[in-house]
Amino acid sequence: MQAATQLPAHQRPFDLPTPSERVTCSNGNEAYRWVLTESERLHMAEMLGVDKTSISLRGNVMNRERMVCERCGKHSGLDDMVHNALYAGVHYASFVKEIIVDGKPPSNGSPAHEIFCSNCTTKHIDVGYWEGVEPWHE
Repeated sequence: MQAATQLPAHQRPFDLPTPSERVTCSNGNEAYRWVLTESERLHMAEMLGVDKTSISLRGNVMNRERMVCERCGKHSGLDDMVHNALYAGVHYASFVKEIIVDGKPPSNGSPAHEIFCSNCTTKHIDVGYWEGVEPWHE
């Protein structure tokens, strides 16, 4: 497993996301819907080795608003979580593809994750986790 400080920086243009939508999950918890940007979708597709059109997720439902990287200004996104999982050796690409491409929610929910910016590898101060396990597809 690679140490988080050794994660590769994927410096690339990034879109500013639309504001997160506040939602109530089926479990009654309040959460935030992070709508995928085109740059997030393309970044994930490249990391997973798939065509971006195969990613039908509209976004993910998180426990908190997106965070803004203190170093480069990129907003936290699902692409950061995919980047962190793959390059830190937390998950195999096949597992991540099941969630991102196939829409299979994690069977045990999602534990809190430290999130590192995929653009510059700066660690966000707070942690995040998928609050809503229901798939949210286009």
